[in-house]
Amino acid sequence: MTSQRLILPNDVNGFVIEEMMDRLASGITVTIAFGGNSMQPLINGSSDRIELAPLSGELRRGDVYLFVHQGRCVIHRLLKIKGDKLVFRGDNCRNCEVVEHDAVRARLVAVCHADGSRTVCDTAEWRRCSRRVVWRRSLLNAPYVLLGRRQRRWQRWVYLALLLVLMWAPVGGLGLRLDSFVFGLRLDHLLHASVYIPFVFFVMDFGKGRSRWLVFHWLAGLLFAAVTESGQLALFYRGFDPNDLVANCIGVTFGWILLLVMKHNRR
Repeated sequence: MTSQRLILPNDVNGFVIEEMMDRLASGITVTIAFGGNSMQPLINGSSDRIELAPLSGELRRGDVYLFVHQGRCVIHRLLKIKGDKLVFRGDNCRNCEVVEHDAVRARLVAVCHADGSRTVCDTAEWRRCSRRVVWRRSLLNAPYVLLGRRQRRWQRWVYLALLLVLMWAPVGGLGLRLDSFVFGLRLDHLLHASVYIPFVFFVMDFGKGRSRWLVFHWLAGLLFAAVTESGQLALFYRGFDPNDLVANCIGVTFGWILLLVMKHNRR
């Protein structure tokens, strides 16, 4: 198989794509400029170029391929093989693409960096870095999968109802020893903080997820924490504790910071 260097712009048009596909079909390895940030951090879309080789043998999970999806060429990692369906996702993306086998056109074999270095994608080091990136992205996406927008429509109200029950129900009669200590912290304070961590994930749909609403989500959590704790003043079987209020606010703030980190990494 011969190799020929073909540098393509990031904003490729139909003619260039057709030319690239013809060369790949002829067994020629093609080098193109990679635009976008969907494969960061392993591929820098602003400076790196990638080498694509014609398909040979069976497709392997974990490898990066060029495929056609919704009329455009995409270069993402193969995550799953489900019969005649292939599931791809960019290392810096949350959503996946599902395509047929015949939509795959080429395999990524190397990444050429701006400093002149070249990373071969069949090495153990590349595969180790790829597994680390995929694991990290899956961990960051876990809350979005478990708390998807459609699920949050009903999970939100279940969570708030359970939170009110925990804050206002007569749990003292259950015989729970909440005055014990874990790592030097009172167990009841840890519980107060932990139950408020998910709050911002259930209210982040308000404002349609825009960044300027993030402070509102945090303030709404602090207000709700203050209302639920202050409401215990009207209950003869519960008592108001400023330390519990502080623990509630710490839980809301920790969840909010976690949401900020997830949004930053997703971008």
